[in-house]
Amino acid sequence: MAKQRIAILGGGISALTTAFEITNDPSWREDYEVTVYQLGWRLGGKCASGRNAEHHQRIEEHGLHIFLGFYDNAFRMIKECYRELGRPPGAPLATWQDAFKPHDYIVLTEKLASGKYVPWALDFPRTSQEPGTGGVLPSPWAAIEMLVGWLRRLISESDEHAKSAVWQLEEVHDACKLRDHLKVMELLVEAHHLLKTIDQDALEEDLSLRRIFVSVDLAMAAIKGLIANRLIFPPYDFFKLDAVDFRDWLRSYGAHEISVNSAYINGVYDIGFSRQGEVGAGTAISGTMRMVFTYKGAVMWKMQAGMGDTIFGPFYEVLTRRGVRFEFFQRVDSLELSADGSRVARVVVGQQATLKDPASGYQPLVTVKDLPCWPSEPSYDQLVQGEALRDSGESLEDWWTRWQDPAPPRVLQDGVDFDRVILGCSLATLPYIAKDLLAASPPLAEMVAALGTRQSQAVQLWFAPDLAGLGWKLPSPVLDGYAEPLDTWADMTHLLAHEVWEPGQVPHNLAYLCGGLLQVSPHLRQEGGPLPRADLVEVNDAGAQRIEADAGGAARVQQPRAQGGATAGGEAVVRAYARAILASGGAQQPAGAQPLDQRIHRARGA
Repeated sequence: MAKQRIAILGGGISALTTAFEITNDPSWREDYEVTVYQLGWRLGGKCASGRNAEHHQRIEEHGLHIFLGFYDNAFRMIKECYRELGRPPGAPLATWQDAFKPHDYIVLTEKLASGKYVPWALDFPRTSQEPGTGGVLPSPWAAIEMLVGWLRRLISESDEHAKSAVWQLEEVHDACKLRDHLKVMELLVEAHHLLKTIDQDALEEDLSLRRIFVSVDLAMAAIKGLIANRLIFPPYDFFKLDAVDFRDWLRSYGAHEISVNSAYINGVYDIGFSRQGEVGAGTAISGTMRMVFTYKGAVMWKMQAGMGDTIFGPFYEVLTRRGVRFEFFQRVDSLELSADGSRVARVVVGQQATLKDPASGYQPLVTVKDLPCWPSEPSYDQLVQGEALRDSGESLEDWWTRWQDPAPPRVLQDGVDFDRVILGCSLATLPYIAKDLLAASPPLAEMVAALGTRQSQAVQLWFAPDLAGLGWKLPSPVLDGYAEPLDTWADMTHLLAHEVWEPGQVPHNLAYLCGGLLQVSPHLRQEGGPLPRADLVEVNDAGAQRIEADAGGAARVQQPRAQGGATAGGEAVVRAYARAILASGGAQQPAGAQPLDQRIHRARGA
């Protein structure tokens, strides 16, 4: 039997996961040939990272990439990859434990009616379990029992004012243990009514009381909703609730507006760059329960280098050893169906660049401090058009690039170049590259139309002072829920050890900020198309103005002219960052807090 030729279009995490699983069988080469076709010079998709050789081999990536402790399947695969990678002891990121470190400290920022942001620190306890080991998930009833038990502990450890304002939950907890859902519902309806009698002005003045109120209010609304929708009984189909937005669902079961717009709920929306109406209630509840009640080891695990270095470099090395072929600078332009519409007959692939040595193939990785890494730009020396591409300043990852392909498109043929196609490109690209496929498959077209994607923005800031010198006196955080558009901040200073800095220039703090792009005015959009290049500039300016306004009157951080020239928007970002850490950390303006450099990254458009 002839081998089946599999063409994987795209090199993001889903595409590489597919390649990894297909080739996990030691005898896979007897049945398959696998080729990955990738845009540009690196793997990773929206999770890609690169090293800037011109600026200290800085790690540059789009957004904050962290594994959550309940990612069992992802960790299982990562552990298999690192085991097969087989780096020698003492090498950088030799094992998965070297590549990922536990993180417990999360700060949610709460915006009060006065407009002031206050920190809400959550220090999650460690568990003895190792991520990626599988196991049995707790039932909804078990999760409800754990939640009520946690609320009881929360209240018992609070101050006397909070204790006196909230009734005891012993009866509810006892009914949960007995799985008496009717009694639980009866008690919750009564208790929820009593909760609403708390003086609302007191919730603005007493933060401890406010947090007790929000925690109990949201828990009661969620438990009532789970019981009312019979999700406490098998088959536990949470996703049937996804037609309703999470906030609206909570409101329908009595949650107060303060709670619905609290730091807890803002965090659920922010983690997926989502807006109102974009988070299904079932997905939100299921995901929150998984994150809080089923994490292993730690609630979060931070990568110890860029995501490209930590994940996509090892995957590339392992898959290449297994015999998977990678073809870079291959832009998928269109999928064309057979006459009867039953198969993909042709894949048209744009040739972004040609290699000087096609027989050897493109060698994508560079070594930085003994660690294989992806560069932030192509290896121009390997390309026939390398010098012209470098001089053009164009990016081959840019949807709106003005770079012209140096060769005609390549047409992959069914039965000649492939027998099966795996489409690993972003959903947002399908209306442009897979029109025939969407027309032939109404369910797929409906899914693509219904599942929105979000343009996002990210900023990295390298600072001379350390975290304490910048004003943050609490432990190193992952912070969420701050002012839009950059609502998330994480201290990623640990990555500096993998960069290359001259003595006297070494930064002592690295900050990652990210968030969704602001809403674009309708007149900026091309009918039926993505945002054009000029509109992205306008979006960025609007974001800078918003940050500037939000930072008004706050402590100022002086910024020297950055390499390549600093922008007004960049200065505003620095000031907003200063305000975030000063306001949340409660410190005075730091002296001499000067960023060494900054880089603002922007989504390609999908």
